[in-house]
Amino acid sequence: MKNVDSKFLLGLLIGAAVGTAIGVLAATDKEKKEQWLDDLNDLASKGVTKGKELCSAAISKVKGCKEKDAEIAEQPAE
Repeated sequence: MKNVDSKFLLGLLIGAAVGTAIGVLAATDKEKKEQWLDDLNDLASKGVTKGKELCSAAISKVKGCKEKDAEIAEQPAE
């Protein structure tokens, strides 16, 4: 039950943050809004790039582990 509650609270906090951001965007002038959206877009692009890099690194590590496992499996038993 504790895990469900923490996930609910996390979702609630994220929703509040997104709602606040939308409210700020709606209340600001057009120039600031466009700059803010550009900054958010850049940040999102960096996040996607970093996510892809991390995923690629994880895949490489998994492949390396599989190769080591295959080498160990081929060795004769002592």
